[in-house]
Amino acid sequence: MFDLPLHPIAVHFPIVLGSLLPALALVLWWAIKKWQWTPKVWALVSAVALVYSLSAMIAVQLGEEDEEKVEKVISEEVIEEHEEAGELIPWLAGTLFLVSLGGFTVKYSKQAKVAMIVLSLAGVAPLINAGHTGGELVYEHGAGFAHLPPDHKAAIRSGTILELHKEGDHEHEDDEDHDDEDEDHDDKDDDH
Repeated sequence: MFDLPLHPIAVHFPIVLGSLLPALALVLWWAIKKWQWTPKVWALVSAVALVYSLSAMIAVQLGEEDEEKVEKVISEEVIEEHEEAGELIPWLAGTLFLVSLGGFTVKYSKQAKVAMIVLSLAGVAPLINAGHTGGELVYEHGAGFAHLPPDHKAAIRSGTILELHKEGDHEHEDDEDHDDEDEDHDDKDDDH
């Protein structure tokens, strides 16, 4: 597992946290307002926003470290679109963290909580864009190819990997045929 690039693993944390943040903020705002929960529960929103911000910074840093390898396989122009989309996320997350802290002020608490809900919901769109452009890098432009060992790259170029994959599929199908025969045999035993 640790021979894999860390950026694709790390980006899932800010994506999940940034996507959950609007729902969490809405539920806690509602619970404080309608069910008289203690306003201190809003600290959970601030904590998630802080972890979101930190994980976004880590993901961007890991992406920058990964960029050198990927540039050997893909043009820099294609990478830049994802890079720019990704670099926006820590700023967005940091802003959301600061807005969430406004929920603890006496004078502007209600406005800050509503602003947090609205801004965090709007902030899902940049997350989707960053994820989409990252997916394009891997699945359309072959960014994952940059991390393969040299022998795998040579096997892919020669078509050997595809042949091995096809052979593996046939072996799997044969196993399924044997499983079906075993089930038929078991059914006959049950009849007797």
